[in-house]
Amino acid sequence: MTQIPGEPLGQMMEALDGTRFSHSGIAVRHPRGDLDLPATHMASALATKLDGEGFDIGGVRWDPFHELWDKHRDLYCIPMPDQLRGRALAYLDVFRPEPGQEGTFSLVKLVAVALALRAIELQEDRSQHAEALFTAASDIATAWAATVDEPSYYCAELVANAYGRTFTRAEMVPPKGTPGLGDGFDEPWWISRLAALLSERFEGIDDPRGRAWAGLTSALAGGDWDFVVHAIGASARSAIFMLRGRIEGDVAVPDELVAPAPGHPGLAQNDAIPPALVTPRMLWAVFGHDAAGNDLIRRIEPPR
Repeated sequence: MTQIPGEPLGQMMEALDGTRFSHSGIAVRHPRGDLDLPATHMASALATKLDGEGFDIGGVRWDPFHELWDKHRDLYCIPMPDQLRGRALAYLDVFRPEPGQEGTFSLVKLVAVALALRAIELQEDRSQHAEALFTAASDIATAWAATVDEPSYYCAELVANAYGRTFTRAEMVPPKGTPGLGDGFDEPWWISRLAALLSERFEGIDDPRGRAWAGLTSALAGGDWDFVVHAIGASARSAIFMLRGRIEGDVAVPDELVAPAPGHPGLAQNDAIPPALVTPRMLWAVFGHDAAGNDLIRRIEPPR
């Protein structure tokens, strides 16, 4: 699904990941019925609450297509083989659109995937620092991995788990021409002090999540707190943007997916990554072409 027009967090992710697809899910018919009938909803992990649930930060939702079109977004679909589609529907079957049975939405792992993409951006010019950032992002993604007891997801992670596809670090390398964020940030004086305080706070913690956060703060203190300032600012502006309730602007038409720049050092790194580092663009790249290389992705036309 394309970005919400003008939404700052989506724009930041586009700069890092090189695509205008900012959300992903699985097309389903809901309520669950005859699987041969056309899909009417998108099942995905979203940070929105169920009716009557009170405070909630989301989980797996079954959103009608028309509600997504109303937000100035376009929907695209990739036909899946019967075996993979059956697996995904069976995976979704453990969730219910009821309070307490829909899982939760993971804001933490959104930070992790942005940080991993930032590491890919810096890999050519600041390889040692990039490796530290990527390790920290992977540790966060692993420590917060979705489990049966704690089904907490963000959108692309849910899809990757549902289809059972393992992704590699090489597949995280964005398309040629992706601009990245660069280094032109103004870093407030208090950021370095905050990094030191956070590192001290987590020092010696034996909990896996505590150790992952300690690694994160240590890596960022090595020279990329400017990214944190940018990411926090984009997140805050996006929250304000959504609270306004007025979405205007043209739909972001996705460009054709192109290959990464030849010679990027990340292309040689075929180690597996946690599902929590997968992006919608990566799902398109691996599922969106047939054996002959033909693009399978199709726009879902709204009813007239």
